[in-house]
Amino acid sequence: MTLIRFLRRFLLLLAHTGRGIRVSLRQLRAPLPDPEPVSAWSRRLLEILGVELECHGQPPTGSALIVANHLSWLDIPVIAACSRAAFLSKESIRRWPLIGWFARAAGTLFIRRGKGEAKQVSRAIAQRLALGRQMALFPEGRIGDNHEVQRFFPPLFAAAIDAHVPVVPVALRYGGPREAEDAVLYRPGRSFLGILFRLLARPRTRASLFFCPPISPEGRDRRALARAARQAILEALSGGEEG
Repeated sequence: MTLIRFLRRFLLLLAHTGRGIRVSLRQLRAPLPDPEPVSAWSRRLLEILGVELECHGQPPTGSALIVANHLSWLDIPVIAACSRAAFLSKESIRRWPLIGWFARAAGTLFIRRGKGEAKQVSRAIAQRLALGRQMALFPEGRIGDNHEVQRFFPPLFAAAIDAHVPVVPVALRYGGPREAEDAVLYRPGRSFLGILFRLLARPRTRASLFFCPPISPEGRDRRALARAARQAILEALSGGEEG
């Protein structure tokens, strides 16, 4: 049964990748990518992978800086399925076969960590936000473990201040409040394909997304915004354990 499930989903994934290539070609020709085709493609991707997504709270309808805890590459299609956001990603993903191409077509901005690009990238994010777009990023600086939310690095929160748009914290969790879906999380020695194949073989995977109330940047500096966003995510994850 597991093998049949894997093969069926794998074939569906190949066909869906073909549709993604066609969407990407249209997106790459557009002056500014339309987030709706990416969102629809992400929702179907999650269905194929057997991911049952629960979106809690109110996704932003206008321009917003979305910030989330980071657990897996699956975070990106999960957030994209429930929002209209483009993403900030590490520079190395730009060079990944196929994935990097999809990322560029979806309007992803790339940053080289440790290269002093934070100010330049923050300005680029602010420009997108000023055009009414939504941008999503993972301000922990590294991938977490489904239990602990690391300190948020403040520099990129300046984009929300410069563009005068709210910060929307988003809390991510895989599995239930007390039983994490470890198979989808990054661990030492795990690869993108390894996690993908686990998803294809599993009967189902539960993902929960909690949209917290927006945080106004007015009267706050970037450090205060980072602290407030992290605290909102911690409270959302804690509250989810009670539900």
